[in-house]
Amino acid sequence: MTETIGFCQETRAESCGFVLFGATGDLAGRKIIPALFGLCEKKLAPEKFYIVMAARTPLDRGAFESRLWDCVTKAGFTPSPESFSAFIARTEYLRADYDSEDFYRGLAARLAALDAGAGAKKKHLFYLATPPAAFGPIAGKLKACGLLSDPADCSCWSRLIIEKPYGSSPESAAALDAGLETPATESQVYRIDHFTGKETVQNVMALRAANRVFDATWNNKFIDHVQLTVFEELGLEGRAGFFEHMGLARDMMSHILQLAAIAAMDLPASFKADDFKAEKKRFFESIRPLTREAVTERSVRARYESYASEPGVAPGSAVETFLAFSFYVDNDRWRGVPFYVRAGKKTGEKRTCIKLVYKKPDRGIFKDVDIGYPNVFSFNIQPDEKISFSLISKHPGPKLCFTPRSMAVDYRTEAEEATGFPTDYERLLIEAMAGDQTLFLSAFEVKFMWEFLAPFLAAWKEAPGENPLYSYADGSPGPARAAELPNIDGRSWL
Repeated sequence: MTETIGFCQETRAESCGFVLFGATGDLAGRKIIPALFGLCEKKLAPEKFYIVMAARTPLDRGAFESRLWDCVTKAGFTPSPESFSAFIARTEYLRADYDSEDFYRGLAARLAALDAGAGAKKKHLFYLATPPAAFGPIAGKLKACGLLSDPADCSCWSRLIIEKPYGSSPESAAALDAGLETPATESQVYRIDHFTGKETVQNVMALRAANRVFDATWNNKFIDHVQLTVFEELGLEGRAGFFEHMGLARDMMSHILQLAAIAAMDLPASFKADDFKAEKKRFFESIRPLTREAVTERSVRARYESYASEPGVAPGSAVETFLAFSFYVDNDRWRGVPFYVRAGKKTGEKRTCIKLVYKKPDRGIFKDVDIGYPNVFSFNIQPDEKISFSLISKHPGPKLCFTPRSMAVDYRTEAEEATGFPTDYERLLIEAMAGDQTLFLSAFEVKFMWEFLAPFLAAWKEAPGENPLYSYADGSPGPARAAELPNIDGRSWL
């Protein structure tokens, strides 16, 4: 049995109405609907809570409930008849015409009736699981029909959750934000990146803050380098239309930078949104800007061999499915420490992890001995959520030989920890319902992401001969050229 000691804090979702635009889309089916069911199943949803799903697709009640069942079961749930009935009792469907003012007037009237029945008191969370071009127009029409309440009025509130991609270029990202600024304030906009909601990511900061022994070594005096890996086993899975437009760099850079910030930012004064975002902003501002020359010298782009034969891929496509690069952080904590990044599709495994690789001893009796194993702090984020720290100890026996050992924390080991805690999307929905923006991206972070990505895009477009698109075998961890990236500095991928 796990004992809870000392400080304990819980974020509680506030009673509200949840409105999901784009309810019949891929994102809604794979992530959001299962998360809503999970909150209800785990008793984490507010007691007074209703769900309105809206999309252009015509669905009668039977077809709607059948779709919900498919979404929930495909996500791995095995709901009892009672739990599924309780979920669908909270839920209804509206056929949407996002361009029609009549639709929004009808939505406002329906929400008013549901508020009265549920006691939600005009508190609404709008999830825009739609193409980004629809964010501004939907927000504008919500505002026009009185559904975006003034955030200064504490008796009611309205919030918008928007999903990446946040545009496809710096200009389109700026235009998206401009389209949201008129109808909504920054305090009403929740930019979601589901990586920030994962349990292991949460624990990086908690572990450092609560255990001084770790944070004292979280710097360039002890850390040799940092590795970030985001690998996906699958390929396009029918998403060629999206991926041909975006490519892996645009699709993954938000995840990569969020992992880097969580791993390496200075500890904030508190885990409140203002302090957390301010410290994250300082970290991003400390990242050394990449030049086009640095992109050419210190990055590798590639795509898996069967990409061209995927349905929907354009002839002659030059879209990347793999990216590896390195960067530096110019602050007192990390100056001189390289950060190595690799991300790719169809790499043979699903693996997201952060690894802090420690320096080898530079004093004592073993300073001139190559023991062979560095200490590594590993944060495995998916598929298995666990933390491990590798140690070096004497191997049993009469000889003085060394062997690697490991201390590990596995969230799935303890039965009471393996069930009941929220998934990444569930956690982020709770935070949004509670009005806590700590785990959501600010406008600055989106702007920085595009500024950081711009030299890559410019180099690939303007000098493709100097930045070739390598190929790698399906199921392999990227091209050989990517394996050489840390080798330049005398290091290697773990």
